[in-house]
Amino acid sequence: MIFSNTEDVSRCVIIVRNELIKRNISVNDNILKKMTKDIMNISYSKGGDYSDEIVQSFVKTYVEEGFCKKYLG
Repeated sequence: MIFSNTEDVSRCVIIVRNELIKRNISVNDNILKKMTKDIMNISYSKGGDYSDEIVQSFVKTYVEEGFCKKYLG
């Protein structure tokens, strides 16, 4: 999560949580933070930023492609 600040992280956690809720996926706060960190790192590595739209796009792909399964047991 290079070049992020606490506001970025907090905002991204909310975006990730909301997307998971839409998909009826329930995780604890620890797992939610790990998923958010993954998504923010993916965004950064792909040249994206942490804007709502970019994070939302990466969250959708993250869930649709099953990357979250490693946290879901």
